Amino acid sequence: MIRKLFICLSIAGVLFLSACQKKEDIITLSEQEIYFFYQEGCPHCHTAAEYIKEKHPELKLKSLDIAMPGNRRMFQQAAQAYKLGASVGTPLICFGKQYVMGWGPDSPRRFELYAKKYK
Repeated sequence: MIRKLFICLSIAGVLFLSACQKKEDIITLSEQEIYFFYQEGCPHCHTAAEYIKEKHPELKLKSLDIAMPGNRRMFQQAAQAYKLGASVGTPLICFGKQYVMGWGPDSPRRFELYAKKYK
């Protein structure tokens, strides 16, 4: 009986806290922006950033270091939106409903394809 009461109170507490979440804590990514999530020590992030700066200096990106708490939250929400699960990594470049994660041989081609509508 006490166990059932504890479980019910725990569930009620979680639901209450979820309902009390501040509206500004819920972050949505604008489809009009390109988001570039990176980590300072990530060599792939630096390679991607150099490519973008060299090939597309006109593009306005929101560069977000995921070491910062607010940026980390946005990164996690983007990972959920794209259903990336535990395999999420950096760089993560978000273009509305499309994304490029990591930076390998095929990444520049995909970046070019998705970035067309932001020029």
